[in-house]
Amino acid sequence: MDPTVAGLVPDTHAGAHLLAMPRSRGAARTPVDSLARAWFADAAWTTPPGGGGAARPMVGARFRGVVPDGVVVPGELRLTEGARVVGPFPLTPPQTQALDLAVGTAEVFALHVDDPAPRGARVAFVDDRDGLARAFAAGLPQGLELQVLGWAVAAARRVGGAVVADGRTVLTPDPAAGVDLTLYSAQVLGPDDALGVLRTTVPNARAVAVHPRPDGLAEYVLSGETSYDGAVRLAAQRVPQVPLALGALDWREHGPHAYRVTWVPPDPYELEVEHPSGLHVIARSRARVLVARLAAMLQGRLAGTLVDDGGFVVRDLDLDERLTPVATPTTQFWV
Repeated sequence: MDPTVAGLVPDTHAGAHLLAMPRSRGAARTPVDSLARAWFADAAWTTPPGGGGAARPMVGARFRGVVPDGVVVPGELRLTEGARVVGPFPLTPPQTQALDLAVGTAEVFALHVDDPAPRGARVAFVDDRDGLARAFAAGLPQGLELQVLGWAVAAARRVGGAVVADGRTVLTPDPAAGVDLTLYSAQVLGPDDALGVLRTTVPNARAVAVHPRPDGLAEYVLSGETSYDGAVRLAAQRVPQVPLALGALDWREHGPHAYRVTWVPPDPYELEVEHPSGLHVIARSRARVLVARLAAMLQGRLAGTLVDDGGFVVRDLDLDERLTPVATPTTQFWV
């Protein structure tokens, strides 16, 4: 049964969806407004956090603790027309632990949709990697509310946070579940040269499809099978539109040529479940390093900017973290 999480935000935000994020300082932190602008073009603070001193967390019989240092009065972040984020509100260590966050201190934001569409009929999700069908067994949110929830889950995965759906059900997406990367560059890499790059790490890689374009370029798909961990694919195409997250960058930092490096596990169905088997997790850990290494090689050759499968820009520090294998619990191995 999902834990009942109460007292994380003031009563005025009771029942809202919540996004919990680690409280970190320095370059490693990705501000919530930066995460928002990767999905919502007009996201901006209408009332920035700050002023008035520290905000006190809500405490109760279950959640007692101290006020973390440096917490400011909550602000309001507009995502788009009809949707906003209010926060941050500090979390006490017991509250952070209740959300299963692997950090010492965290903060939470309340997500509001002014006029949510009626919940949809109950459906059996084919792909429920994020646990939304579990959280909304009686009916899935629709329209803007579903978009806001999708962003919150993607943001939580990116920063190692959590989402509390309807203020009750905790979703803690695994940051290591994000494997795929796409490089957006102004430079062109032909299929033969790209195959050479892929073969440096997957020697048996081959061309699956090559489609010449009228402008003399080619779109292609390359694939290489690993010994135990499935396949790695590299797909290249010129795209008419780049991700929203690249809009804030100088145009010289990216281009219209997308090079997608993706992982195809031995059992692709495992990508669709919230809690995959231990064997899948071990293979995924190795594949994540391999995909990151290939993406780094492509970026070193073509320049450009990397974007992850959540739509967020991947900086050097993020890529370095992906190049380090993630330890997998031995208790999961035979699950």
